[in-house]
Amino acid sequence: MIEFVGALEDCYRETTFAQDRPIFAKDIAAAASWIVELQRGEEPEVVIEKILSTETDKQFGDYWRNGEWGDRSANALQELRAAIRGRF
Repeated sequence: MIEFVGALEDCYRETTFAQDRPIFAKDIAAAASWIVELQRGEEPEVVIEKILSTETDKQFGDYWRNGEWGDRSANALQELRAAIRGRF
């Protein structure tokens, strides 16, 4: 999850599309909340369910992110999900 947040942070900093920065900021906040939930004692299964849910698809997929940064963020989410599925 930390790698995913890092990828989103990179996209936020590096994008040349100013209109995408608020979207990446929301993405970072959503992903960081998963880490906070775990740190505060939420069951890992509950957080995993959130990451794999259709609501997460909606959160990260409703707004198109332009250029290579949109591709990088989408790939990072798929990598996170694959890692979760591989472990749980």
